[in-house]
Amino acid sequence: MESCIDAAGAERYAQAFKALGHPMRLQLVTGLLSKECNVKHMTECLGVAQATVSQQLAVLRAAGLVTHERRGNQVCYRVTRPWLRQLVRLIARAQQED
Repeated sequence: MESCIDAAGAERYAQAFKALGHPMRLQLVTGLLSKECNVKHMTECLGVAQATVSQQLAVLRAAGLVTHERRGNQVCYRVTRPWLRQLVRLIARAQQED
């Protein structure tokens, strides 16, 4: 079978999709594509506890999908993978078609 993705690439993207496999993590990535923000803002937008958002962000960080930067007493998060923007657009289009 001919494949366009080598074994290392397949493993890397499988881990990324695994990290995106939780609805809240997908929502976090979608929001972070719009703008960088801190955990407090994310908890207010999603209406969940800070600990919950922090746990989900840790999974996204471990997968290399987001990174964080300390700014004074705040920690701001941002998406690190440009291809996530295209993926989220594709998901939004699929949602409209359903």
